[in-house]
Amino acid sequence: MPLYLKYAASIVYTLVLLYTVIRILLDTHSTSKTLAYLLLIVAFPVAGIIFYYAFGINYRHKKITNKGISSLKEFGDAFRKNIPDETLEILKTNSAALGQYTELVHFIHKIGDEDLSRNNFKLLINGEVKFPEVLRTLETATHFIHMEYYDWENDTRGNQIKEVLLRKTAEGVKVRVIYDEYASRKIKGNIVRELKKGGVEIFPALKVKFIRLASGLNHRDHRKVIIVDGLIGFVGGINVSDRYDNSIDTGLYWRDTHVKISGPAVLNLQRHFIVNWNALQPNKLQFEKSLFPNKKISGENEEVQLAQIVSGGPIYPTSNIMLTYFRIFSLAKEKLYITNPYFIPSDSILDALKEASISGTDVRLLMPLKSDSAIVGLASQFYFKELLQAGVKIYLYKKGFVHAKTAVADSFVSVVGTANMDIRSFDLNFEIMSVIYGKNFGRQLEDAFLDDLKECKQLTLEEWNKNSKTKQLTIAVARLISEFL
Repeated sequence: MPLYLKYAASIVYTLVLLYTVIRILLDTHSTSKTLAYLLLIVAFPVAGIIFYYAFGINYRHKKITNKGISSLKEFGDAFRKNIPDETLEILKTNSAALGQYTELVHFIHKIGDEDLSRNNFKLLINGEVKFPEVLRTLETATHFIHMEYYDWENDTRGNQIKEVLLRKTAEGVKVRVIYDEYASRKIKGNIVRELKKGGVEIFPALKVKFIRLASGLNHRDHRKVIIVDGLIGFVGGINVSDRYDNSIDTGLYWRDTHVKISGPAVLNLQRHFIVNWNALQPNKLQFEKSLFPNKKISGENEEVQLAQIVSGGPIYPTSNIMLTYFRIFSLAKEKLYITNPYFIPSDSILDALKEASISGTDVRLLMPLKSDSAIVGLASQFYFKELLQAGVKIYLYKKGFVHAKTAVADSFVSVVGTANMDIRSFDLNFEIMSVIYGKNFGRQLEDAFLDDLKECKQLTLEEWNKNSKTKQLTIAVARLISEFL
């Protein structure tokens, strides 16, 4: 190559490198991810830059967030204008029972305008319990069914739900469905086509085009929500797939948790569903009383529990999911039991867990012994040593794969939702979770956690310290790679 071409190539490369560094510094909000990308482009000069532009830039972020933010404000304003906020009124008679968690109620209300309400709840352990309950409830629909799902498979349970939706549509029930196009890609040519033909309104949350595959994967709709007539809702970790149902032999025991909600909290599930729905297509849903029936739960018996819904995603001004976890962990005084399959915490979450344990709270973390993602499984282990040193008890589930996303603090505050404990769920994905206040449900969730411990091995600091330097290095590298996931 002539010398002048080498000089020209060198100048072009330097300019591209400087531009890339500036873009990484301005566009990447995570400090660790910023450092990871900078290290990558320095260590692998050309390949690193190509990788960043192919996988690191979310080209559709602005478009997604602008439409979502607009929908969030427009429909949020209509919701608040028509649905009375009874949070302060309920707190007047429940502050003593809530104790220190009154602060949590105010916190969630402030960051997400999420009402406190009285509801009934049913804990659903695994798909073999959830799916029959869902199918029975769908059959009762008389006005509408709304569904928002990350993963929908073309299998037994997937087709059973499809058939119910088609039958209810034929009866005059309005059915609207949002699905994640990447995770549910196997149903595009069959179930989606059949539902559309049968009159169901069904749309992908975020379209994926091959040329922009990586950027499309930066934001996923990870929710698992069903709303029936605005009166009954479902939320939790269980997708529409046979592998979540242990009555169907798929070769692996799958442990997961969902919750059925009856009461005003369903209206907030509905609000967040419509926000996403209106961001997807031009035929927007306007606020109608028929979509938000005013059916309160009466009585003060122990079956009635207070609850708030917390929603997260790139259209929200703060990391609502992460902040809610942080407040719960900080407020727990006696016990804090957490189940989560993907644990790559932010520094604040890690510090909250360590501080709680050091302060005397019995902090227990339950995770899979073997992850379904080798890199994420190894990356999670990076945090084990400092957690163990702080006194956190770590349990690894042996029976199969635990996919539940739950937490219970002091047998009183319970979380059942869709969010993993990682930066993707905190900032990138659309997530949602229920925060339930009350001893009745709290003890049920705690009992389920303790039952799961029977299928676990407890990891000790002594056992961890036996890891070879090679294993520790592998874990550290996996943690670095995880920043790109």
